[in-house]
Amino acid sequence: MDDTISSSPEDAELIARTRAGEVEAFGSLYERYARRIYLYIRSRVGDQADAEDITEQVFVQAFQSLGQYTHRGHPFSSFLYRVAHNLLIDHHRRASSAQVMRLEGELPSVAGLPEEQARQKAEHDQLAVAMRELPEDYQEIIRLRVLLELPTEMAAAWMGRSQGATRVLLHRALKSLKERLESGNG
Repeated sequence: MDDTISSSPEDAELIARTRAGEVEAFGSLYERYARRIYLYIRSRVGDQADAEDITEQVFVQAFQSLGQYTHRGHPFSSFLYRVAHNLLIDHHRRASSAQVMRLEGELPSVAGLPEEQARQKAEHDQLAVAMRELPEDYQEIIRLRVLLELPTEMAAAWMGRSQGATRVLLHRALKSLKERLESGNG
């Protein structure tokens, strides 16, 4: 997967071709960014089917609004992230009950003793609770930099912040998370 930091000439070309009516060009954009957008959404919703549906909506909405898309110095993926973020807000507003934020993926299978499996599950649950207690921007930067392993430059673009502000935000978020876990309040 080619996930360039700044809008690449390839992205600009694919956008231009899509605008000219070549729908297959948008398929290339989809292939380039779908996995990362899905992983971001999956980290915010507990249900795989919901994550898949929302990811599909992101690309449908992006395709429909591509005519109005203007490159503003940020990567095309930051445009997709913003669409995903807005759809997630709508999803959570519509949800009849609060969704439990889950970290990406399931707990890894632990071969061995049930005690070890129980300990890992307890640690995972404690981490999830501590994450939910963090401010939203702290949760977001941890998702982008730690779970999705985005480079600082891309996370900064996705969040609309400078790289320096993004680094400071991550530092504060991880420090706050560590304090919550150490105090046992998470």
